[in-house]
Amino acid sequence: MRLLIDLGNSRLKWALADDDDALRIGDPLAHTDTGLADLAQLLAAAGGVQSVWLTSTAHSLTGALVDALVRAGLPTPVVFSSPKQALGLRSAYDQPETLGRDRFLGMIGARSIYDGPLMLADAGTALTVDVVDGDGQHLGGLIVPGPVLMREALHRGTAGVRAGAVVRLHELARNTDDAVWSGGCLACIALIEHTHRQATLGIGEHVELILTGGAMPALVGHIDVPYRLLDDIVLRGLNVWSRSALSQARS
Repeated sequence: MRLLIDLGNSRLKWALADDDDALRIGDPLAHTDTGLADLAQLLAAAGGVQSVWLTSTAHSLTGALVDALVRAGLPTPVVFSSPKQALGLRSAYDQPETLGRDRFLGMIGARSIYDGPLMLADAGTALTVDVVDGDGQHLGGLIVPGPVLMREALHRGTAGVRAGAVVRLHELARNTDDAVWSGGCLACIALIEHTHRQATLGIGEHVELILTGGAMPALVGHIDVPYRLLDDIVLRGLNVWSRSALSQARS
C-alpha cells in the first residue's frame, strides 16, 4: 500500500493506492499559509503503508508535513521534482525543475486516461492550463489567479468594491458581489476556451479538454467546449509516478 499526498496552496489531498492501482481517495484537508490541518484522519488511514509519495506547491509547509509523517512512524516521503522528461512526457520548459510539480503530474495523470493531444485546465487557488501533443511533448502553458483569488485581489486593491459572499455567476450581473464573482469566473472561462481554440489550430487535430480542480465546478456550466471533468488528476499522476519508480527500483 502506498500513501500519495498532493500538498496544494490551500488543501492537502491524499489517497491510498494498492498494487492493483485502485485509489482510495481521502477527504481533502484545508490548511493556511502558516500551518497544516489536523492530520489525524490521514494518519489513522495510513497505518502500515509501505511507502509515501509527496508532491507539494506549498513549499513553506513541506518540511513540517514531512516531519509530522515521520514522527507518526510513516516512511520518509519520496518528494517529486519536475524532470525534463519522464513517463512519456517531455517538458517545454528550458528550466524543467521550475515547472510546477502539480502541473507535470497533472499532465501525467491526464495522459494515463487519454493518450492523444490534450489540454489540462486545473482551477484552484490559481488556474493553470497546459497543452500536450499526441507524442507527449508539452507545448507550454499559462497561469492566472483562480476566481477566488481574483475576487480577493479586487477587494484588497479597490476601496470602492465591498467584500461579499461567493454567490451567482451571471453574464451581466446586477449587484457588486455577483459582478465581482462573475467577472473572475468568466475571465477564467475565456482563457480556457481561447487556449483550447489556439491549441486545436496549432496542433491541427482534436485536442481533448480535461478539467480539474476545486474551483472548476463553478466554471464548467458556462464552458462552451466539450470537456471531461476529472477529479484528483494530480493524485492519478502521482500514482503513475510512484508505481513506475517502484518498478524501476525492483528491476
